[in-house]
Amino acid sequence: MSLLEIIRALAGEYVQIAVNLDTAMGALAQGKLDIWQDDEHRGGLTSVLETLGSLCITYEMPVTRRFVDKIIVCFREENKTLSNELLHQYLHQLRETFIAELSTKLFFQMTSGKVLFFESPWKGWEGVKDKFPDAATDIEEMSKCFALSRYAACVFHSLLVVERGLIALGRELRVTDPKLGWDATCGKMQQIIVAGHAKYPTLSIGFPILEQINQSAQAMKHAWRNKVNHAAGQLTVMQADFAPDVAEEIMVATRAFMRRLATDLPI
Repeated sequence: MSLLEIIRALAGEYVQIAVNLDTAMGALAQGKLDIWQDDEHRGGLTSVLETLGSLCITYEMPVTRRFVDKIIVCFREENKTLSNELLHQYLHQLRETFIAELSTKLFFQMTSGKVLFFESPWKGWEGVKDKFPDAATDIEEMSKCFALSRYAACVFHSLLVVERGLIALGRELRVTDPKLGWDATCGKMQQIIVAGHAKYPTLSIGFPILEQINQSAQAMKHAWRNKVNHAAGQLTVMQADFAPDVAEEIMVATRAFMRRLATDLPI
């Protein structure tokens, strides 16, 4: 399943709108503002309301949106039936409804150190994405799951990314096992390396490069042996909880491995 869409709630916009509404209400209450004589203030308040209206659509606040539309329509009426007193009442109702609807929402905060993983999941993966398009979804989900502290999910998607790379490598090595994946590819690499370069003179990958790739794959397999299952050539997460640093290490190792494959595989 793909990661659920996370709506970005910009707290600063909410605060600024609340301040602007309070300022307008205060000016109206003290008689310092005649909304029909002050074109600049009316224009500024209209702009604030239009911004709030857009936020209401994004964050699903239909009742607040109706109040916004009501006031904007009044501003556009030629007969100017909206008095300062009535506008003050409308703005008060709007503010109270806005606060009430916001209270029905649940907001999450993302730490600044993880924003980059969520906003720019492809940073550092550009070449890998182009070389292994089938892994694109899992690369993005891996990065965003890490940003959202879903570390087991991050590891799961990391393993799927590695598997895509190993399947591609297995095809280059002409793996005959019908279950392409970790075991099949690693087994074939080991077989080629043990047999020696002379037995595989037409290998499309340089022998020294293949040795290095095999070492990296074996190291990853060894490092993850207590965390994942390699049965039947498939990688599955065996534990539900991962420390943040462990998940990040696996993610970084995955990126390094896939970069190497993207650079050295003749595909």
